[in-house]
Amino acid sequence: PYPREIMRWSADEIFAPVFQEMKRAMQTQGHKKKTLVMEQVSCGVSSEQGQMMQLSMDDKDVSDIPDFALLETDYVLGDKKIGGNAQTIIKDGWLHHTSFLWDYVDEHMGYLTLPEKQPDYRGDRTHDDFLVKLSKHYGRIGGGKRTFFKEIKNAAATKFELEEYTLQDALEVIDEELGGIQEFYDGKCRTKVVEL
Repeated sequence: PYPREIMRWSADEIFAPVFQEMKRAMQTQGHKKKTLVMEQVSCGVSSEQGQMMQLSMDDKDVSDIPDFALLETDYVLGDKKIGGNAQTIIKDGWLHHTSFLWDYVDEHMGYLTLPEKQPDYRGDRTHDDFLVKLSKHYGRIGGGKRTFFKEIKNAAATKFELEEYTLQDALEVIDEELGGIQEFYDGKCRTKVVEL
């Protein structure tokens, strides 16, 4: 397989079902809203007080959430990028890695420079206009980010036999099989460790 074929497959077979299920869950299970309720009337969001209520979204609210798609080489909601990805292809297999933007600090976007190579659909948009946080659309679903992870795991389980490992398990493999993290970085890995 080639990177675009891998991306198309993962978009269609893994991630599209995840986002469809998230929308369905928002319609049927509702979403969380913290609001101060006085005399059975909501007075708005309060970070310190209020009653957590489970509210259902109507079809219009859910239909306002842009659809997930693969656009050029990016995963998007509508025309806004929601994550980056990379592939490694070797003789005996391939690895497809995606980093979704659940949330980020808006001010930190100012530290990013515009990349030399940009997709055509980006146009002249700034990072603020080009990216969208998944939490903007799915942050109030019951379970929030954990529900997103659960749905990815469920979708992947329909295509792969999954085995769960802890971070400690992964670090032990790196130590035993690769000679440690620094050896891995100094070897075949193209990632560079930079001291600040």
